Amino acid sequence: MRGKKLELEHFLSQHGVDICLLNKTFLNPREAFRLANYVCHRTDRPTAGGGTAILVRRVISHHSVPVPGLTQLQAAAIQIMLAGRPVKDLAAYLSLSPTLMGSELDAWFGGGLPVLMAGDLNAKHVDWNSR
Repeated sequence: MRGKKLELEHFLSQHGVDICLLNKTFLNPREAFRLANYVCHRTDRPTAGGGTAILVRRVISHHSVPVPGLTQLQAAAIQIMLAGRPVKDLAAYLSLSPTLMGSELDAWFGGGLPVLMAGDLNAKHVDWNSR
């Protein structure tokens, strides 16, 4: 774990990453996860696998946003100001079929604010040879 953490720190520093959305973190809920110059917002699974996190450079004004009502989707969320407007950022992981999350995201996207979501939604479509 320590080697992967150093590799991530190096990547973020080398590329000047301000906000990093992560999924399938496999972080242990009982252990702290800290990176120099970043605040970590995370949602861990109580069992092995999955989990999401958002790393935000400390100089960026932001706050954590709750993501209520999720049963299939795992997500961590923050809100930042971008060009004077609030924007929600969501790191997501869906381990099951995307058809199961249905209305879980409806409330999230229905608030009128722009949303940036990145993650592994296990999306499948015949156009990219995925059934």
